[in-house]
Amino acid sequence: MAGNHFKGSDSGRPAVPPRSNGAGKADMPSGAGQNSAGKRTSPGETAMFTALYEQSQKAKKTGRARGNVFAGGATPTSQPSGAPSTPANNVGAANAANTAGNINAGNAANNTPSAGGAGLTGNLGTIYTGASETGTFARLEDNGAEFKGSGSKEDYYDFGLNYGNDASSSSTSDGLVRHRHRKGERKKRHTGAIVAAVVVVLLVALGASGFMLLNSAKTVKGEAKEAVEIVGSLKDRVTSGDFSTLPDDAKKIDELCTSMKSETSSPLWTMASFVPVYGSDISAARTMIDALSDVSSNALVPMADNLSQATPGKLFQDGTINVSALQAVADSLSDSSKVFKSANKKVQGIGDTHIAQVTELVDKAKDGFATLDGAVDAAEQVAPVLPQMLGANGQTRHYLVLAMSNVEIRACGGFPGSRGVMSVTDGKLELGDFVKVDMMKEPLSPLPITDEEANLFTTGWGLTGFNTLGYTMGDVTMTPDFPRAAQLASDMQKAIVGDDIDGVFAVDPVFLQYMLGIVGGTQLPDGTVVDGSNAAKVLLHDIYWNYPVEEQDAIFAAVAGSAFNKIVDQLGSSDVTKIAAAIEKGASEGRILMYSRNDDEEKAAKALGISGALQNDPSEAPILGVYVNNYSYSKMDWFLDKRTSIDSAVENADGSTTYHVTTTLKNTMTSQEKAEMPGYFQGHNGISQDIDDEVLRLYLYAPAGGSISDIKTSGSGSIEMNEATHDGLKVAWGGVHMLLGQDIKVEYTVTTSKDSGHKELQVRTTPTAQTFEQDK
Repeated sequence: MAGNHFKGSDSGRPAVPPRSNGAGKADMPSGAGQNSAGKRTSPGETAMFTALYEQSQKAKKTGRARGNVFAGGATPTSQPSGAPSTPANNVGAANAANTAGNINAGNAANNTPSAGGAGLTGNLGTIYTGASETGTFARLEDNGAEFKGSGSKEDYYDFGLNYGNDASSSSTSDGLVRHRHRKGERKKRHTGAIVAAVVVVLLVALGASGFMLLNSAKTVKGEAKEAVEIVGSLKDRVTSGDFSTLPDDAKKIDELCTSMKSETSSPLWTMASFVPVYGSDISAARTMIDALSDVSSNALVPMADNLSQATPGKLFQDGTINVSALQAVADSLSDSSKVFKSANKKVQGIGDTHIAQVTELVDKAKDGFATLDGAVDAAEQVAPVLPQMLGANGQTRHYLVLAMSNVEIRACGGFPGSRGVMSVTDGKLELGDFVKVDMMKEPLSPLPITDEEANLFTTGWGLTGFNTLGYTMGDVTMTPDFPRAAQLASDMQKAIVGDDIDGVFAVDPVFLQYMLGIVGGTQLPDGTVVDGSNAAKVLLHDIYWNYPVEEQDAIFAAVAGSAFNKIVDQLGSSDVTKIAAAIEKGASEGRILMYSRNDDEEKAAKALGISGALQNDPSEAPILGVYVNNYSYSKMDWFLDKRTSIDSAVENADGSTTYHVTTTLKNTMTSQEKAEMPGYFQGHNGISQDIDDEVLRLYLYAPAGGSISDIKTSGSGSIEMNEATHDGLKVAWGGVHMLLGQDIKVEYTVTTSKDSGHKELQVRTTPTAQTFEQDK
């Protein structure tokens, strides 16, 4: 191609020109012995290039070249397009160069034009006049013979002289020819320049927009930070009972949210939302701000106005709950439920984001709005019954509190080792002493139980069918249906002590540990600190290992009562958000349960997720129950590791879903622990194989309207499965023996009701003593 010329070396001697970047020979760099087609340059060609260049320069200096001069002194003659070229002088300088350079000196063919319409010859300095183009081309084979090419210009070396009717050339300072592109190429260059100019203008505009967007984002960020700070102060004002300035604070938040919404609704943000990939982050920010604006205008401001009318004072102080203020909060949440649910739906609908900071904010927003949505659901149920539950208008409510011990595990959680009664009048809480559980003694008879309950919880295993479920408060929690367990417990309390019980609470030491981590610790009689880091271990392990048997129950009761009093006393000065989080965690793990004899209050407990009732409605979300009861009469469930995993799911055409589920049990006791285990910790049932034998019953409750099938058992322990029913639910259950280190694996298929509409299967399980990984 024209313009691919020689360049003088530093020594002044013409250098062999580099070739164009063709697809050359492997392992040979472009220009190093290659031509434009990727073919190796022969030694003869190298000499030819040099000779031609030197002769062309010599011709220019002597003045023999005129106008459009080409190497060898040949001058083109005008000929029709496609006609063969005829040299005006083919015995000139080029031929002399051939002889001088010993290039094709004896080849006569080189001194005459080649035949054919291609217009190409092997003679140095000849003219190519094909397709309206003229120029100087040449090429030799490795042996110096004329190259017999295809007739295409691309097969020959271009020495950069002018060709074509619209071509012109000019010489550089060192005599090289500079080529001007043809007219069509100039037009393309002009068009390209226009496009480039448009692109530059567009980039400048986008740059200005980007700068403006950055400033806008900074403004929004500053306003968001200010709003968050005010929200933080609002929470403190609510808990402290300072409601007077809440309306002003809420209006300020609303103004900030309105400003942020206006800023992010501008065309600038709209345009940015269409940017590939990162536009989704802009859209996410706009959605969050839009949701916050709705909440501030339509929920926060009305709530603040309502609270400002409530009775001043802390929500919790000196063991008293501010019923008026708490009722105002619950009512406000309930009244704003539609707003919160709409905002939650918007935020949960935000798709993938790509900027780390935005992704973090979106995740926090989703968690926050989901929690708020759950609080709203609960508030709608609790608000109507909250005053009566707290003893409003001078009435007094009595609640039985059961402290469950998970080391002697029961289906609902654990053996109720001690109990106390809490009274509430106009929000004032009073907790009586915790005492050991009692039994129904003569002349009192055991409370009646059903045949299904007798079959599942008392018959066999050396018990000869003795009705412990209706005989002792320590075994009422063997049924996984907490409302039934609570009814039995409150009836026993009435029969034994004479107390009329309105409701029952049950908690385990792990939940107490969650709460003590917020309100602070308490102490054992010997001064041992029990707090948020060790409460479960002290109450479920250390007491039994480190204290005499005759003192253990009294110590357990004393610590349980002290922990409850600590919680009640410190509610007013504790972070309400952390308390709510601890209650939610405990409820999700089944570590806090509540029952009320009042039907509306019981519905509220169910809405809060703490009722512990069996699910009997096949149209609701299906629940698989996985429960265990201790039948070794030991405290060895400290070593029980229980897990359930849902491995796969298949949706069936009738609306049901089939799941493959695996439940595993393991006795994690070591040989050293067995050797050191105190007698009270060991198993005492006559059917125990050894003192380390975990004697259990495992219960698998099918979802309402569903079934459990294809049961397969394995493991180093032993289990015998049976079938039964309980309150309309199908149950698969088995007696378990596990010595130290042994395990049981049960694989089975769960099929939900066709009325459940493919709702996702949930698992409710007995909480264990330690923080082993629970059901997935």
